[in-house]
Amino acid sequence: MANKEPYVFKKRKQPIFAIIKFILRIFLRKPKIINLNGDKLPERCLFIGVHRGKWTPMYMKIRYPGDIAFIGAYPMLGKYKERNWYLREILYIKKCRKKRFPSTIKAAFEAIFSKMVYKGMNLIPSYPDGRFVSTIQNASKTIDNGFSVVIFPEDSDDGYFDIITKAFPGFIGIAETYNRKHNHELAIVPISAHIKKKVIVVDKPFYLSNLKDKNRDEICEFAKDRLNSLFTDYIEKL
Repeated sequence: MANKEPYVFKKRKQPIFAIIKFILRIFLRKPKIINLNGDKLPERCLFIGVHRGKWTPMYMKIRYPGDIAFIGAYPMLGKYKERNWYLREILYIKKCRKKRFPSTIKAAFEAIFSKMVYKGMNLIPSYPDGRFVSTIQNASKTIDNGFSVVIFPEDSDDGYFDIITKAFPGFIGIAETYNRKHNHELAIVPISAHIKKKVIVVDKPFYLSNLKDKNRDEICEFAKDRLNSLFTDYIEKL
């Protein structure tokens, strides 16, 4: 499945998505923000988060007090057939572990308007092959336009969980490329949102320059542990 529509960064207001956000605010209640940085939240950074469930990205988009965009699967910006397939086979059946019949009905309906929603979230399409280079470039462009970018690096093939077992290195490539093109280093900030607990925890940033003694696998392990500690040290205790 090929997505031929190029990514276009849009910072302008999107009235229809604003209505959707207004309605969802009724159900996605305002969270407690635990900011380990003090009073000032990180800006123009690379957030690494835990997906945790279907609604976590939307919850963050609506309730995080800052401009954020998301890196997500490229079929969600594709044609209806691609969106329907991804929602049914990947999101609902594989990751959310739902039964096929209800997944088929929900996916067929949601695929009608999902593209509009994901565009409203400033979704940056991510690819499982060499096209990930464009994902890195688009993430850098989005940060240059004043947004922070959220990537969920966990291995979610077996579903979404509070504690993750593995982190993929895509976030490292984004930070490395950004650092080469700018005269300052990109902050990587672990963030963890939990809808039921009504909380978003924002960790202190870390930088690749401080992890020069680690290889990519070790950096991924470091990031995984930081993300898991946000749950065990803060969210789980609420």
